[in-house]
Amino acid sequence: METMSLQPTRTDAVNRPPYCALHLILMVGLLAVALVWGPGVGRAYAAEAATAGDVLSIGDPAAPGQIDLYLDPLCPYSGKMVQEQGAEIGRRIEDGKLHVNLRLVNFLEKYSASGTYDSRAIYAAFIVADHSRSSDITWRFIEQIFAADQQPEEQGATDLSNDQLAGLADRAGAPPSAQDMIKLGLPIPFDGHAIGTNNLPLLRGFPEPGVPLVAIDGNSVDGNSDWLAQLAH
Repeated sequence: METMSLQPTRTDAVNRPPYCALHLILMVGLLAVALVWGPGVGRAYAAEAATAGDVLSIGDPAAPGQIDLYLDPLCPYSGKMVQEQGAEIGRRIEDGKLHVNLRLVNFLEKYSASGTYDSRAIYAAFIVADHSRSSDITWRFIEQIFAADQQPEEQGATDLSNDQLAGLADRAGAPPSAQDMIKLGLPIPFDGHAIGTNNLPLLRGFPEPGVPLVAIDGNSVDGNSDWLAQLAH
């Protein structure tokens, strides 16, 4: 299977637009709403999702199958992997057989129509995990942003707006508080641009630093290969 090679010229940082005072005022209100709703209110799932630095922890940390997964929200090969293997990954997560440390990267961001898409998609994923605390919901959101009818094209004319990302969060089952935060898009409490950039050096540390990349016991495999067969389940 083919992967996308990581090119040094594609890792340049993309400046985020400044935010106005009105956004800060709205943010205070949304944070209050988030406190009222609380993460995962009214929902009970066997495996909680968690944010840990630059990683999304999805599934039971004690699951027999353990992987680190590197994806770029704009990468068509990352999309191909999630479209073809996402359902089986989700089943194993739900059954307590697979734990995923998801590391999202942003080296293709400057090829998005807005110039900020990777950062906004990464932020949205972290907000969904933080507010839902559900591995099922979080992985469903990942499947949504990589779906063939949703994932933007590299160097395409458009990408997804914050409102559209919030709509995908709604479709995945994320609570209204998460949807509101995604619509506003302030880098609080997560900075999607910094998260994506921080994960790049780890990706570059592998012999073939392309995405999608799966690491099993520290060894990288092509994400579009039959890597699931290598895992205990």
